[in-house]
Amino acid sequence: MGWACSQLLAKNSINTTLIDSALSVRTIPWIDSGLGVFWPSLNDPPTRTVVAHGTEMAQWLQNFCVQGLGVAKALLGDENLIDTPSLRIGLENHEFVELNSACQAGLGIQPSPKLGLNTFAEINNSLVVRDVFTQRKEASFNSKIDFYNGKVQKILETKDGCSAFLNNGSQLHSEMIILANGYKIAELESWLSPMLIPMSDVMSIWATNLMASENSAPISLRTSSGHVAAVFIPKRTSSHVWQWHLKMTGPRFLLPQAGAGVDLTRQPLDKYLYLRIESWIQGSFLEKVAPLLLKNSSHGVVNDSHKISLKLLDIRMGVDCLPCDELPMLGELGHQGRILGATGWLGCGWSAGFQAASTLVDIVQTGKSEQLKALLRPQRWRSGMNDGVTGMT
Repeated sequence: MGWACSQLLAKNSINTTLIDSALSVRTIPWIDSGLGVFWPSLNDPPTRTVVAHGTEMAQWLQNFCVQGLGVAKALLGDENLIDTPSLRIGLENHEFVELNSACQAGLGIQPSPKLGLNTFAEINNSLVVRDVFTQRKEASFNSKIDFYNGKVQKILETKDGCSAFLNNGSQLHSEMIILANGYKIAELESWLSPMLIPMSDVMSIWATNLMASENSAPISLRTSSGHVAAVFIPKRTSSHVWQWHLKMTGPRFLLPQAGAGVDLTRQPLDKYLYLRIESWIQGSFLEKVAPLLLKNSSHGVVNDSHKISLKLLDIRMGVDCLPCDELPMLGELGHQGRILGATGWLGCGWSAGFQAASTLVDIVQTGKSEQLKALLRPQRWRSGMNDGVTGMT
């Protein structure tokens, strides 16, 4: 989201400094660190927001994600993105019921009976970043952006501007600051700490023996209560053979305390975790997903899910956060209106982040945004109509 903010501001001739401890000059540091997918919808389970906040709010958030796809295309270019169908899989019967309810609620999902009873399709396609799109790709309007490799440890806001204090002892001054680092926002704006619940997840990358072809398109899908997001990508091996690789987050239920309320990035990675994930993929997951892959693979190589082998290529932990009222925060984080940010878009993915960037850039330029729903404003926690802790009635 921070990268998208810098690009949009630069496109509107506003000088910007992008600070990130992972930055190299004029690179896109995040492009290979996630699944590489812009999702067209809310996280699973899709009806959760309906239960907590009503159908209208759930539909608004759904449309917010869809609008983010347009921002992604504008910033990254059609040539760097693959427009591909996005599927929802119900691994259990209750998940089928839930996905069917999401259809009835108008949350961007429709049945896909040709692919199986428990398979649904997003009305809007997802966008998958092309494998050839690397961090060396430059945007055409980067001249207004300064890149700074570092970590912000403290921010100071006054009515005249902001100061950022970095880990190397330097200070940067600006009219406004946008915080774009999810759960870490609470470290800089400590008043948010009681409201943000850490949600840990695990990302893994696997090579399979399932043959693909040069013309195979990525397959992006999510399961429901399994909290799994995945994309199968055709990769060319060193021996010039095309095979399917799997990149996925989850299943979160295999993590300690289901990954909720704890930052597992601060703990050593359990060496047996990937074995449990591998067992789950080989069993519950591939049993339902393999038929979709087999339809898109080379003929005569693998004919059932039990013959698909997996080889772990990478595994790592990540952490996001969920506000305790289960609604994201977007807008002013400071008292003077000079600190902006967005957090709590748990599992909504890059599309929500890019649309949030568009909203924040509107606020920087004009002081307001037509895209911002009042209920998402962080100032709801300081509303006065509160229970003394959460800001909610």
